[in-house]
Amino acid sequence: MDEFFLSASAELGNNFNLIQGAGGNTSYKEGNSLFIKASGYKLKDCIEKNIFVEVNLTILRESLRLNKFNPLEGAWDKSSGKKPSMETNMHAILPQKYIFHVHCLNTISSVLQEDYELKISRLFKDLKYKIIKYKTPGTPLANEIKKTIKNDKPEILFLLNHGLVVASDKVDEALALTYYVSKKLDFPSEVSHKEDLEKLKYFAEGTYFRPIKYSDANSIAFSEHQTKIVSTGSLYPDYVVFVGTKILIIKNKSDILKIKSNTNSNQKYPIVIVPNAGLLVSKNISFEAEELVLALSKVVAKIPKNKGINYLNKKEVYELENSNSEAYRLNLNNRN
Repeated sequence: MDEFFLSASAELGNNFNLIQGAGGNTSYKEGNSLFIKASGYKLKDCIEKNIFVEVNLTILRESLRLNKFNPLEGAWDKSSGKKPSMETNMHAILPQKYIFHVHCLNTISSVLQEDYELKISRLFKDLKYKIIKYKTPGTPLANEIKKTIKNDKPEILFLLNHGLVVASDKVDEALALTYYVSKKLDFPSEVSHKEDLEKLKYFAEGTYFRPIKYSDANSIAFSEHQTKIVSTGSLYPDYVVFVGTKILIIKNKSDILKIKSNTNSNQKYPIVIVPNAGLLVSKNISFEAEELVLALSKVVAKIPKNKGINYLNKKEVYELENSNSEAYRLNLNNRN
């Protein structure tokens, strides 16, 4: 394995602003091979664990050219026990050697806003970039990228409602460019507030909920416009997949006691906002899901008041909730 690539991947994986949980993926090309992070594994573990899968680039690119239903079929060794990232097709389409796909919170916050295009054109006018319309992660997204870039060779892709892709033939340049984009989009956050822990404990007592363990995430409950943003609709894929789509605003303890009867066994428990107090999460929430609630709070804290928001529509949410690739990633995460 490319040691410089592994070091860069681990560095990205340990930066919460860029990677949360098992999200994001990196790859590099060497001869006829594409080495890419395995689905459901965490980049931050790449030094201690073998989390990359070798894919035959010739077979994959030919399958993509022929628009095969499953382009990865026959392109990797299934006996390894690991499955290539669902974004492998995207990595194969891009010609550069090193591809970094991160869920940069600063980027997500910017591309959720309706005026994203003006902001991006002003900040990155001297760089080669493309804006990619939202498509379900995996083959639909790869096809949209292929259609958009055509014969161009962009070094940056802004994925609407999703994240950031950086491409370069030099690993140090890819890493530097990732940080550069994130820093340029690092706009001020709304002032945070300390949670009212006693009130949260009162609401949680005798229920299936507890106060969220990340104090910073509670800032949502102290902002009417942040509360409105997160409770109006779904914003981006990983949150939908790992946390769900329900965020409830509760003002009386009697309301939270009703949640169990209104939640069937196949549904995730909602995130509960107690205004001017903080957030409650289910007692059985996964580590990654709780981490993604913190990420959500950091995303919306950077969105100014009165900004129009681009939400995922019902069809897009349905596709995420019923994706076999996302189900595989979720199940693997729950086992780890």
